[in-house]
Amino acid sequence: MNILSRVRQTLQFHLSVVFLILVLTVGSVIGWLTYSRMNDVITEASRNLFSLTSTEAVTGLERLYAPAELAVEIIALHDITRTETLSERLPHMAFLAGFLDQSAALSSVYIGYDDGDFIMLVPTSSDEVRGRYSAPPEAFFVVQSIERSPNGGVRSRYIFLDIAMNILGEREQASFAGYDPRSRPWFEQAKASADQIKTRPYIFFTSQELGQTIALRALGSGATVGADISLDTLAASLRKERITEHTELALFGSDLGMIAHPDKRKVVEVLPPSATGGAPGLGRLSIDHLDGTVLPQVARAAVEAGLTGVDDKTLNDRLAFDGEPWRVQVSPLKVRGSTPYYLAIAVPEAELLAQARQLLQQGGIAIGIILLVSIPITMLVARLVSRPVQALSLEAEKIQQFDFSDPVDVQSFIIEIEDLSRSMGDMKSTIRQFLEINRSISEETDFERLLQTLLEGMGIIVGSEQGAVYLISADDTALEPVAAMGVPVDTLRRHPLNNLPHVLREAIDRDDIRATIIDGEALAVCGGDPGAGKNPERNAMVVPLFNRNNAMIGIMTLVQEAKANTSLIRFVDALSRSAAIALETRQLIASQKALFEAFIRMIADAIDAKSPYTGGHCARVPELTKMLAEAANAADHGPFADLKLTDDDREAIHVAAWLHDCGKVTTPEYVVDKATKLETLYDRIHEIRMRFEVLKRDAEITYWKGVANGDDLKDLVEQRDEQLAALDVDFAFVAECNEGGEFMSPDRLDRLQEIAKRTWTRTLSDRVGISHEELNRKQQTPEPDLPVREPLLADRPEHVLKRRPEDLFAADNPWGFKLDQPEHLYDRGELYNLSIARGTLTAEERYKINDHIVQTIIMLSRLPFPSYLRQVPELAGGHHEKMDGTGYPKRLKGSEMSSFARMMAIADIFEALTAADRPYKKGKTVSEALKIIGFMVKDGHIDAELYDLFLTSCVWADYASKFMKPDQIDEVDVAALRPDKAESRAVG
Repeated sequence: MNILSRVRQTLQFHLSVVFLILVLTVGSVIGWLTYSRMNDVITEASRNLFSLTSTEAVTGLERLYAPAELAVEIIALHDITRTETLSERLPHMAFLAGFLDQSAALSSVYIGYDDGDFIMLVPTSSDEVRGRYSAPPEAFFVVQSIERSPNGGVRSRYIFLDIAMNILGEREQASFAGYDPRSRPWFEQAKASADQIKTRPYIFFTSQELGQTIALRALGSGATVGADISLDTLAASLRKERITEHTELALFGSDLGMIAHPDKRKVVEVLPPSATGGAPGLGRLSIDHLDGTVLPQVARAAVEAGLTGVDDKTLNDRLAFDGEPWRVQVSPLKVRGSTPYYLAIAVPEAELLAQARQLLQQGGIAIGIILLVSIPITMLVARLVSRPVQALSLEAEKIQQFDFSDPVDVQSFIIEIEDLSRSMGDMKSTIRQFLEINRSISEETDFERLLQTLLEGMGIIVGSEQGAVYLISADDTALEPVAAMGVPVDTLRRHPLNNLPHVLREAIDRDDIRATIIDGEALAVCGGDPGAGKNPERNAMVVPLFNRNNAMIGIMTLVQEAKANTSLIRFVDALSRSAAIALETRQLIASQKALFEAFIRMIADAIDAKSPYTGGHCARVPELTKMLAEAANAADHGPFADLKLTDDDREAIHVAAWLHDCGKVTTPEYVVDKATKLETLYDRIHEIRMRFEVLKRDAEITYWKGVANGDDLKDLVEQRDEQLAALDVDFAFVAECNEGGEFMSPDRLDRLQEIAKRTWTRTLSDRVGISHEELNRKQQTPEPDLPVREPLLADRPEHVLKRRPEDLFAADNPWGFKLDQPEHLYDRGELYNLSIARGTLTAEERYKINDHIVQTIIMLSRLPFPSYLRQVPELAGGHHEKMDGTGYPKRLKGSEMSSFARMMAIADIFEALTAADRPYKKGKTVSEALKIIGFMVKDGHIDAELYDLFLTSCVWADYASKFMKPDQIDEVDVAALRPDKAESRAVG
């Protein structure tokens, strides 16, 4: 596909898009350059800030350490280092207090002596400190003193001093007695060094705070001076150095142990007893254990860079934490007398570049404002230029969407656009007319109305009020008038094809539409008024109608006042071809429906003709079903007030009713027509009669043998006559049982068994001259030697016909059948059949008769019915179901059946009861039939509401007048037969 064809848009769109792209491109480039430059500037500024922060941290450390260093140097030269007792030392406390007052970072100053004595001065400047020592409220200082006597005794105590250094009180403190300064790292390191030392940060014994000790050995005095610096003050300093809100700062040592953090909780941790070996204590956190922050990652980066082993290297890096980039710096801070400390600074890049991004956002807003102002101006200018083109484009879209409701009215000072507007208007009008006539043709379902609609629609298009339609006759010998406009269609004559009027013949010969001037007879042929004495001349179009095979199926004539122009003729020609195809399609549909109707009637007639026992049942049930359905449709109140039949419903009922017994084509005639118990294709009573005849001949032969032997003639006569009489009586009994008119009581069955015990002699093989199937059944048992004595009546294995496995229905069969199928297909046993209690049918034969509805459902479900006839199998197969679910073949309840299926059940029963053409019974009267159905309603077999409608609508009366003999139509008390409301509710 051409690229240009894919990007074509309106002129207004192109102008707007070009300007938009231009503004966006310029704005984006300016914004990106600004952002990149700001990014570089801010990155450089952040490095400067990091350096400044490091410098401030060094300055803070110097401010922290300088007072303590100076105090240690001066105290080491003071006389207190040479005192031996507490009383000598206390006067010097004012001197020590001067140093504590000068620096808040100094948490205490103390002197440890080589003999184990120790004295420390601690300011009690807060309630927390006073509480730690249980000092009185007015105490400003606490002196912690340990004195060791030569004999090994230790005395430790707290002495509380006020602001004037007066003693407020003292308290022995046994828990402090275990403290020996000589074992502390600060004492040992200072004693071993000639210079001032600084210990590693540790947890102070007394204050339980993280701090550091500065110590110096007092020369020639046997004492070591120490000063404790609380590193808590560094946390406040770090908090002040935060560059952004979420900046992370930490001061740690070369061992990665924390020295200071804005959050003191991230410096010291509580150690469990398992870690201390005793009671819970405090420990120093490591920077790589500060979970939830970027600092462990920063520390690992510093270790990997080898930074922690030197003091002249700085790390600047960019790390990712939780998916967010951070700018980090780790720089060493040199501390006199100690290993270097390291300051870690981490700043979220988003906060660091927030200003640059804000500037970029402001630039975007500015560009957006420019676009908002410029686009409407551009669109307005473009719209003035492209408005007529856009209007025509909208009209083209309407045509594409089949919207022809409004005429095209687009004006322009451009000649080409004006011409295009006029041409589009003509095209829209033509297509609208074409579609309107086609829609009318497609919507019409009745063929005769379709022809009239077609003719009138064409008349409107060409401005004609007279015309006619002729179609080729069914025998292809003539043109027959089927529709007319302006005159009745029956005034037009049929024209043989071999003798057509000239006006029609000329169009056929030309094989094309013909516009001509006509008058007189030709005008009458084309639909003019034939009653006028002298018709004036008129213009006419004679239009041959061709099907999709280009064969003519008819002619349309249109009479008009004005002469048709060439464009109108071409339009009519095109439309007529479409109309002809629609006509042909409707003809084919009508023909197929007629064929289908004839087919279902043929099946129904064949079933009725197959057996005199069904008579005209298949023809009468449809009529009665449709009469009851129309009665429900006409009901304006009651349970059927909402039931309204559509044409599709009527056709479905019609087809289902005609085919409701189509499965009877599979039912053997001898089963349907079985009049005696032994009847199959013939009545087997004749075989049994012949056996009795054989026994009677045997009696005669026995008699004559006795005479020949000289036996007593009188005895022989008596025996013979007695046997013959008994055989006659027994056969008469068997023949009576065969008729099935009397109930087979137990004593009758016993007598039948006794008769069956008689035997007769068979001398010929019963396995020759028979069918292959019967021979297979007999071969289930070995053939006996001849002659053989056999019972007079018997149930033999060959009498049983097995049911094929494919004829068995599983519980989950696709049709939903719920049937009690007999084990065998047929059982033709003589005793088995003669022992039938009532009637002439065995259980197998009765199932076979009922099987017709099963076959009906299977046959109909396999037919490809259109959607509106999909319910035919359900309607046709439900007329033997019962409201209480005891019917067959699916044992459906009333709620599971459609109203139409329940209607057919009533129609089927009423017709069967009243049919007078059954040779085996006399038709019931109307009142007798209605009473029987009423009993079935009470038994829960028939829909009570439909039965009530059947009674009150007098459908039975209309049916009786059409299909029943006059002597069957008697008085009916409808009110007495109507079911009460309780029955209706219970059954329905």
